[in-house]
Amino acid sequence: MKLYVTRHGQTDWNLAGIIQGRSDIPLNDTGRKQAQMTRDILAKERIDYIITSPLMRAKETATIINEAHQTTIFEDARIMERGFGCFEGHGLDQVDFKRFWSIADEAMFPDCEKTSLFYARIYDFIDELKQKAADLSLLIVAHGGVSLPFYTYFNEMPQAGDMRKYMLNNCEVARYEWIVQKC
Repeated sequence: MKLYVTRHGQTDWNLAGIIQGRSDIPLNDTGRKQAQMTRDILAKERIDYIITSPLMRAKETATIINEAHQTTIFEDARIMERGFGCFEGHGLDQVDFKRFWSIADEAMFPDCEKTSLFYARIYDFIDELKQKAADLSLLIVAHGGVSLPFYTYFNEMPQAGDMRKYMLNNCEVARYEWIVQKC
């Protein structure tokens, strides 16, 4: 299985440093241009299917990238961004965003989706892909937060410390491969 994982293009909230989470914010013009550039970068890659978060910023990014592939796009709620509850719509400078991503500190944010449950949700999604799509090449269009569990899963890393340094930028592409061991 070959996976291409990308984060949606820029939104006005990204630009302003506002926490989006599950708030359904559209791409801005820069985000659309980023998606077009990613489309062009991935145009020669084999992509059998695209799986996207149901949030509009990811769906629009997936649609733009798919102009080069004309393949089926599936939505999967498991790759929706982490829910930040009452913190959505607030500036990153108003909260300790580093602690949002710490499993050790997840109890400090009772209104947010627990970090450990978020990772488990994404890991469940990846495990299912390994079972059902072992011979396919897939593009996953999701969110910055979603890129973290992909990174730790495929790099066999613990979910500890400040993981934000591994978060994808808007429309940055990570590539992962899983080879089926045949006996």
